[in-house]
Amino acid sequence: MRKKIRLIGCYLLFGTATVFAQKNEQYRNADPKELVKSTTLTEQQLMDIQRYYQFDLKDMKRGQELQQLLLARYPKGALARMSAFQQLSGAKNATEMTASAEKFLKAFPYDAWKANPNHQEFIYYSVHRELGAAYMDTRQFDKLVAFCTPLNFKTENEIYRWNIMRAYVFKTVGRDSLLNISTALINELIKKVNDRSYEEKGVFTPEKAADNANEQLDNELNTHISLLHGLKQYPTAKGYFKYLSSKGAYGSADLNDIYLDILEKTGEQQAMQPFLENCVKANAMTPGMLDKLKGIFAAKDKTPGAYEKYLASLKSGKEQEELKATVKEHLTNQEYVPFALEDADGKLVRSSDWGDKIVVLDFWATWCKPCISAFPGMQMLVDKYAQDPQVAVYMVGTMQTGNYKEKSEGYVKQEGFRFHLLHDAVNKKTGEQDLVFKSFVPYFQSSAIPRKVILKDGIMRYTSEGYSGSPSKLADELTYAIELLKAEK
Repeated sequence: MRKKIRLIGCYLLFGTATVFAQKNEQYRNADPKELVKSTTLTEQQLMDIQRYYQFDLKDMKRGQELQQLLLARYPKGALARMSAFQQLSGAKNATEMTASAEKFLKAFPYDAWKANPNHQEFIYYSVHRELGAAYMDTRQFDKLVAFCTPLNFKTENEIYRWNIMRAYVFKTVGRDSLLNISTALINELIKKVNDRSYEEKGVFTPEKAADNANEQLDNELNTHISLLHGLKQYPTAKGYFKYLSSKGAYGSADLNDIYLDILEKTGEQQAMQPFLENCVKANAMTPGMLDKLKGIFAAKDKTPGAYEKYLASLKSGKEQEELKATVKEHLTNQEYVPFALEDADGKLVRSSDWGDKIVVLDFWATWCKPCISAFPGMQMLVDKYAQDPQVAVYMVGTMQTGNYKEKSEGYVKQEGFRFHLLHDAVNKKTGEQDLVFKSFVPYFQSSAIPRKVILKDGIMRYTSEGYSGSPSKLADELTYAIELLKAEK
């Protein structure tokens, strides 16, 4: 990050000099001392001339002279602010960064800049981000909370994302202490979400800026609610769901699962079925949520086939059509290099033996969080086609290090998933465990995982990357692709 600060600073201060060359030609032979005495030239114009000297004319002497004169004339100006900002890159640790950033903000107060803003907002965004991380690293939590109060949504959200979310995931701060910080910051973010701080010409339109702010708040609310839920503060956790955007209200299967658990823990049995029905419409269900809905329905109606019809009636036609359109976009028709991989029992599984069988491959790794998050959806798919001889599903562990077989098999067994595991082969030239996956990469033009691939008749017929966050949506996606291929004549 500090290297990035330095690069951004240098670019903005020096890197655009050629743009000003033509209009500054009239100052080619001017005396820097006379220029700074001018009552018609602004600081910005003088900065443009300084860059013109230094970069277009390669006149380092006059460029440096004018820079020093500018710093003397405008000790609190844009050039002085940029120069002070660049000095932050020299901090060697969190303690030094804290001292340097606090010194910078004292010399160039954020409130003073907000009263007369210019193009240097990025400086305060970077300084606040670095200072927030330094306060977190040095356990100065009270300072962290206090200094966030005057910040805009964009900046405070980044501080929350980088510090609170990471501390929650990696368990670097005690849960009670983290909750205190999270509560203070999330309440501020809720107040500021409509402050339009993401709006930026050429980057975000007002509409996209608002959507981005809502999406970011949804992400941070997810962390805060999860934290409250883990601490068994169920009523308080439930109260934060009302701040989710319309898109985020039922959009996260994991968050929906938490809400369902809160309803159970607080004894709100009557609210469960309506809630679950809304989650089905959003196609954001976990296997456990589907089991709960089935149990609730079966308690009222045990007629054979009634639950399946009921479930189908709940699904949003629009959402299903959009999903089908997306699946069709990812259909392909590519030959692939045949391969043989070892499974968890040490047996070789050969692609040449599959014939016209429809085979789903899920390339994953134990270090890949989205890969692991998608496992419940893959288990739903495995269970759905367990008795179908025309379909097979294999989980292919790839790009792992050390004893990759033990890692893959151990994780799946520990978590209770019932998968047919394959181990990607080791590339003898590189020593990396990615031989088969890398053979597919030219078709994907991407080496990211999770990656789903469906094969049939020696041809790759479907592929998709990433994970939407919903087990039910993933299962529906792959089911539709499989059924399209089964329907072929």
